Amino acid sequence: MNNMSLLRDYLKSQILKLKGKKVQEAKQKSEILIQHFFKISKSELYFKDIIISETEIKNLNDLFFELQQNKPIQHIIGETYFYDSKFLTPQGVFIPRPETELLVDCAIEFLSKKKQPLKIVDFCTGSGCILLSIAKQFPNHEYIGIDQSELAIKTAKKNKDLLLLKNVEFFHEDIFQYNKPKADLLLCNPPYLAAQEIDTLEDSVRKNDPLAALTDFKDGTSFYKHLIQNFDNLVRMNGAMLLEIPFSFVANDIISINKNFNSKKSIFYKDLEGKNRVIKIY
Repeated sequence: MNNMSLLRDYLKSQILKLKGKKVQEAKQKSEILIQHFFKISKSELYFKDIIISETEIKNLNDLFFELQQNKPIQHIIGETYFYDSKFLTPQGVFIPRPETELLVDCAIEFLSKKKQPLKIVDFCTGSGCILLSIAKQFPNHEYIGIDQSELAIKTAKKNKDLLLLKNVEFFHEDIFQYNKPKADLLLCNPPYLAAQEIDTLEDSVRKNDPLAALTDFKDGTSFYKHLIQNFDNLVRMNGAMLLEIPFSFVANDIISINKNFNSKKSIFYKDLEGKNRVIKIY
């Protein structure tokens, strides 16, 4: 038996190549790629003698070449997991980050105290992962997701169908022109990087995530200014706004914006590293 025809031996050789190319998390990404390709579990990958054909090797080589170019694994396989659900994440759609799950936690905390049906609106919805994760927990509310990217909205609608969720609608729209009924809870993980920060990002992020999902092409505060200044036009009485914030100078700017424009109450929620990650304005 040719050793290279055994899947786990092929895996080992590809991990070594990726490490040679300085690809981070080479082992984890390789396992995810092969498990996705063959639809097998991790235990099957390592403990089952799976023989792969020359055609399969050729197809896998093409995928691993993309990994060597530092293309995100989520874009290569077209999906990722967020809040215990699988979401489609094709090239051109922002990849959900694990730290954003805190925004879902904060929304669930808010909604768990409410008994009546509410309207939840998610700006910059992307793949829809935030809104759909919440709708999965509280299916009786009304949900609206907004994004300026047509591809993102198409992807969000597909994710909604995959999760078999109702009462969720997605619209291709500019949030700065949004004029639908007010929300009881408004969510947003906006583009918060300043334009000058883009060049400091890793190549895998800068070259693959849509730039419009990363930066406002200004100082990083444009979306926060708009949302906070228009709080009363966007959020109903006794409602709230939950915004993900960066660990940068922008966070201090957000506090000043809120203080200067509407003096609403605010609370910060910290992530696992003890950094302020979400601000609740109410």
